[in-house]
Amino acid sequence: MIDLSDMSCFEATAYKLADDGCWIVSEKVDQLKEEIGLRLPGYDKLVRGTVVAFGDNEAQISFSAKVQAPQERRGEKRQRVLISAIVSCPQSALTMKCKIVDASKSGCRLESEKIARLPQELEISIPGLDVPMTGNIVWRSANQAGVKFSWPLQPQSSGAGGESIGAVRSGKSGERKPRKRVSAFGD
Repeated sequence: MIDLSDMSCFEATAYKLADDGCWIVSEKVDQLKEEIGLRLPGYDKLVRGTVVAFGDNEAQISFSAKVQAPQERRGEKRQRVLISAIVSCPQSALTMKCKIVDASKSGCRLESEKIARLPQELEISIPGLDVPMTGNIVWRSANQAGVKFSWPLQPQSSGAGGESIGAVRSGKSGERKPRKRVSAFGD
């Protein structure tokens, strides 16, 4: 059964129409879900499309992209959390409020109604943490996205079965001081 209460309809102008997709322009593109139907001149039925990119008041639609459900591929368990965060794009002024709904050392799952607007590469700022975490989106659905973190320091083995440490340069004459790596997202 299809839930029609979650559907909306609005008029838009299509351009760069090709066999594999098109662009549409409308003041209401921010209302689009990931999968849409287009009523195009010359077609008896709706043409199914997937929103693959957004501009200010335009969206790129692919007729060939298939939406796939995310598959569990991570090697560590994620912890359920509910953390407010600000997500930003390092290359632009785009910022967006999101919720982190689960997390591990290697990544997290973000939730937002406008998740499709997030860039592939992003920074996640959490109140109370001094430095934003950087990462890349590895999958997205209608209102969620999976992020793999890009950690600046890789763990180094201490050799004799000790703890993993990373070296951090201190401010005094370039000496190196070992610091234990700590994760805000569990063991």
